[in-house]
Amino acid sequence: MLSFFQTRKSAYFNIALLFLVALVWCISSTHNVVRSFFKEEHLFYGTVSQASIPSLFGGTDIPFLDRTFFQINGDKDATFILYTSKEINDEMAEWFSFAEEGASEIPLEISAVRVKDNTFVVKYIGNSDGELDWETLVEYQISNLMVFGGIALICFVAMVVFAVLGIRTKRRPLRRT
Repeated sequence: MLSFFQTRKSAYFNIALLFLVALVWCISSTHNVVRSFFKEEHLFYGTVSQASIPSLFGGTDIPFLDRTFFQINGDKDATFILYTSKEINDEMAEWFSFAEEGASEIPLEISAVRVKDNTFVVKYIGNSDGELDWETLVEYQISNLMVFGGIALICFVAMVVFAVLGIRTKRRPLRRT
């Protein structure tokens, strides 16, 4: 059994597994955004009752991982997700910030798409001082979906290549230097 982990065959399969993990990560981080393009938008009015930015990736400007979760009007059953870049957040901070002390008192208009039972992806958010319009958000989302799609395609091809190499390679030990 131990000799299996010292062969080229297993090295190819391990590399294929690594590309599979990267492929699954790309798909899982973008699935809500992709689903939001095919659903009907809903309009909401209210004030933010709770907001959170995941601390692991918050502020890193990694597309689709740098996002804001928030709830409005004290409704714990509806979570809104705002996918934005650091630049968009800086522009938005001029008229609204989730971290602001009085943010819970500022009325908002939100257009969002239901992607799961209690999860909505924001397509528009605005108040009397400014707005984050659909064109800005969709441009950010589509451009990053193209990048993630390219990465996913490369990962898929590499996974298939290394899996085929693992299947076709005869079992030989790796050379030790």
